[in-house]
Amino acid sequence: MLDHVKTISISTWLSPLMGTSHNGRLESKIYFFSCSMVVIAGVISLAINLYQYFLLDAQDSTAIVSCIFLIAAGGAFHYVGGRYEHPEKSGAVLITVAATLIGLNWLTNQGSQGSLPLWFGPLFIITAAMLRGRLLTIVASYLISMIAISFFLEWRLPQRMVVYGSSEAQLFDTSAVLLLSASICFSLTLFITYAYRQERDLALATEIEKLKKEGLLNAALLETKQLKSLLPICAWCKKIENDDGSWANFEKYLSEHSRTDITHGICPACFIDVEKKLLEDS
Repeated sequence: MLDHVKTISISTWLSPLMGTSHNGRLESKIYFFSCSMVVIAGVISLAINLYQYFLLDAQDSTAIVSCIFLIAAGGAFHYVGGRYEHPEKSGAVLITVAATLIGLNWLTNQGSQGSLPLWFGPLFIITAAMLRGRLLTIVASYLISMIAISFFLEWRLPQRMVVYGSSEAQLFDTSAVLLLSASICFSLTLFITYAYRQERDLALATEIEKLKKEGLLNAALLETKQLKSLLPICAWCKKIENDDGSWANFEKYLSEHSRTDITHGICPACFIDVEKKLLEDS
């Protein structure tokens, strides 16, 4: 009954987020998924900031402009990345752009008491999962430097700090962004785990198939080398003809063309004949 149930692979509903133009590499899948997450985060953040601006009397519109720019950047990088075989460099640029936007809006969002520090969590996860080698070191260093610079500016320029209009606005903003960033972190971790397992299973299946083919080929070659399907055997002396035209007795031929070791014994019928012959001779 269950054999007729049609199951939908997880990659089917993830394909709109992963994109269809990637080359199947794990880093490429993470890149396209991350671009989609950036767009989604930008859209939700834009809705949050619009709510604060019109309903909670937030006076600063910088965050709204930044969200619009972030949405456009995520969509553009998602499109541009499909043109390259290795889009990780584009991903590094996108991460630095997002971190720069956070730094530019740090003082206008009550600094460390606002919601912007929460966005560094997803950025670090994307960086660690997508980038390798020197590029990983450079981008991770930039993220850490941006955090340090933002805290330094908050400490040195407290008069430039723009605070929330009310405690209600602060609670709403930080709670919404905390939930959103946690959801993005969870989605990224889940997707990276799924993509890694899919790649590992594919590599394992390929290796098993390769070993099977090699094993079958070796077995076939060994069987061909060991014994022929038709053996030319002498009807009188029972010798077998070799490939070079020479003749060898059965024991020698079998030991040369197979892994079988010959040991001699006597069957019951022959034993009776030999015993009779010995009795007659005695």
